[in-house]
Amino acid sequence: MAIGRGVTQCAVGGSGITYDRVGAAPKRRHARHPLPKAKRYMTGLESINAFLAFCMKRNPRFVHPIPQRTPYEQMLVDLDDGDPAVQTAFNWARQAQNTSAETILAEWRRYAESERASIRRRVAVSHALAPPPARAALDGLRAQLDGASPGLLEFYSLHDGAGLFVDSDDGGSGLFFFPIAEMAAERDGVTERLEQPALETVEDGRLQIYGKPPWLDSAVVFGGFGYAPERLLLPTEGEYRGGVFLFNHDPLQLMRISDSFDEFLGQLCGQPIALLGGYGGASYQGASAYEFDTAG
Repeated sequence: MAIGRGVTQCAVGGSGITYDRVGAAPKRRHARHPLPKAKRYMTGLESINAFLAFCMKRNPRFVHPIPQRTPYEQMLVDLDDGDPAVQTAFNWARQAQNTSAETILAEWRRYAESERASIRRRVAVSHALAPPPARAALDGLRAQLDGASPGLLEFYSLHDGAGLFVDSDDGGSGLFFFPIAEMAAERDGVTERLEQPALETVEDGRLQIYGKPPWLDSAVVFGGFGYAPERLLLPTEGEYRGGVFLFNHDPLQLMRISDSFDEFLGQLCGQPIALLGGYGGASYQGASAYEFDTAG
């Protein structure tokens, strides 16, 4: 099963998972959700098995509240109420398109109808895991990590990439773990967007780095968010060796979100909305819950 980025995956779906080796082993600028604070998580193979069991839950989905009004529905109400800002936008649209007020009003009503029709109370998602990598590829990753993350290495010994929380209707929105063969190119894509010198700061209790830190050239960039430019990376040297950072394109920064890959997997199990809601795309923004079937 192909799930994007040219990776052939084993099936891991809303009705169950098929994967190769795990324990007893059966055969897509948005408002940011606050990311979960660090806490104690399981480590090593235990955390990976717990995460893979999480992926096996049946019929996973994000739940969204139904808004009283969509953005364009609210604009139409505000226009009727004489809101100055909305009237300015309305008049600007008339001038820019050189058309009548009736035409712009009809256009806004079509937009409002389209927004309402696109609302999904539940967004069904699926998980897919790739087969194990070739031995040479895994040996290369082991050498690059040089002991920085036993958890990441253990995960990739089982699966050479993954597609997680993938919107079943969209197919391109979700959280993707890249195949080992793509990691170097993904790192190059991050490094070319950051400039030295690096400036470190702490905002909302989290380490944030503006610029290019010395350890970036050897970091492992292992994940990304479908259509979005954000990336997940792990330093293999320096003070923050073994932690998980988020590359954010707006503003350009690196933000530490976990102290280890094992902790990161625990965060995905416990609070997926915190990460997907902020960076995964419209399928997850505003979600109020992540659910799955608990029986059957």
